[in-house]
Amino acid sequence: MKLPKVAIIIINWNGINDTIECLESLKKIKYKKFKIILIDNNSKNNEAEKIKKKFPNVTLIKNNKNEGFCKANNAGIGLSLKYNFDYILLLNNDTIVKKNFLNILIATMEKDKNIGASSPKILYPNSEKIWSMGGKNLDTLGISVMIGKGKKENKYKKIVYPDFLTGCAMLIRVDLIKKIGNLDEKYFAYYEDVDYSKRIKKEGYKIVTQPKSIIFHKKSASAGIRGSNKISKIQAYLQMRNSLYLLRKHNPRLFYLKAMLIILFKGGTLFLKSENFNCTKSIYQGIKDGLRK
Repeated sequence: MKLPKVAIIIINWNGINDTIECLESLKKIKYKKFKIILIDNNSKNNEAEKIKKKFPNVTLIKNNKNEGFCKANNAGIGLSLKYNFDYILLLNNDTIVKKNFLNILIATMEKDKNIGASSPKILYPNSEKIWSMGGKNLDTLGISVMIGKGKKENKYKKIVYPDFLTGCAMLIRVDLIKKIGNLDEKYFAYYEDVDYSKRIKKEGYKIVTQPKSIIFHKKSASAGIRGSNKISKIQAYLQMRNSLYLLRKHNPRLFYLKAMLIILFKGGTLFLKSENFNCTKSIYQGIKDGLRK
């Protein structure tokens, strides 16, 4: 059987140590028919050049500014589509993968052609506790929660069919990307994975989380608050704004009534998660921008 070709897209933004650790783990995987495309979002201290020197086989795209998660990934997707790849894997740079994680994901999708995208079971680092088995999304409350979060990893042994797959690790069919297009760059970061999952399902495909495939995620490393349950100002702004944009895009009926619920629930949640409530202005600005057409 012909082995499918996979493009693995990773974004680096001032995270050289995490990126190197991720790339080192990818060097050890059993699946061999893949190419890594690294997009550097204008990192400091010549990080892009240092990574390229250490991993010369990695294809590097160097941006002149921080383009955000969506636009940077789209640059990698655009380059991938010029070549004959069968799948594209979006992978966070602050992840460490198990040796057989990609073999299992590919086998799952090759077995069922109705699966448009899949994700592994994602654990906290050096832990048996789950960070994500995919997510549940409540549009009208602006809330997205990870399935299985904090539970022991052996809790899930069967494939899960979530509302959305996290962009932390998402394997997508190239043929499907050609149908539905790239990530929506208006999000910049956050909720773009919920949006993309909705678009996949609207096309008639399934999305799944495969518990036999496992990776580890350091969580929020790019925001400078690794492993914390607190949020930064930019996270508060983007999550508030994007939850409203997602609602307008996919569930616009009675938008302003539903938006009030999001402002109350999502805004209140973000306020409580901010360090010493220092994100109030960011949340307010997110509400203003999210309500604009």
